[in-house]
Amino acid sequence: MDTKPSLNDLISATEAVLVAHESSAKDSHAEARNIVLNQLNFMPRSRKELETALAKRNVEPDVAKSVLDRFEEIGMVDDAAYAELLIRSRCNTKRVSRSVLRQQLRQKGVDQEIIEDALLVVSDDDELRMATELVERKARAMSRLEPEVRKRRLFGLLARKGYNTSIALRVINDLEAADFNGAEEIAFLS
Repeated sequence: MDTKPSLNDLISATEAVLVAHESSAKDSHAEARNIVLNQLNFMPRSRKELETALAKRNVEPDVAKSVLDRFEEIGMVDDAAYAELLIRSRCNTKRVSRSVLRQQLRQKGVDQEIIEDALLVVSDDDELRMATELVERKARAMSRLEPEVRKRRLFGLLARKGYNTSIALRVINDLEAADFNGAEEIAFLS
């Protein structure tokens, strides 16, 4: 009995392997698409964050690149739009400075040129306004503290939010001046 495979057997086996390989390639693309969609479902992400998520799930780099390229083509992955959204959100909720925004975007893998373009929407006046709003809100809760303790804590708060020393001093001195003028008016009216 001959145990060698026939030519037809070899051709069928080769075709079966090719079909299996093609279907596994399609499956790996589908799996990568699902991972990206799940990541984007929770919140917007940068391309680098999505690449990291795909790598953690052991998606082949060429499959990841192909899938992410396609998502960029259709506009679902856009680092420039992501940077603008993050800046707008953090300015409205966290009141952080441009330096902190720059650092956060860099950590998320956004290109430096995109970061700088997106940060153009935050002016010096905007930074001063955000720092003032932050200090005014926190100062109310600290009204019973000694002035020096309050000043030190507010300065620390602004430093943690990334504001430079000149902005911090200006905002805190303006607050002290307003408090002093308010105390004079109350004493005068009494």
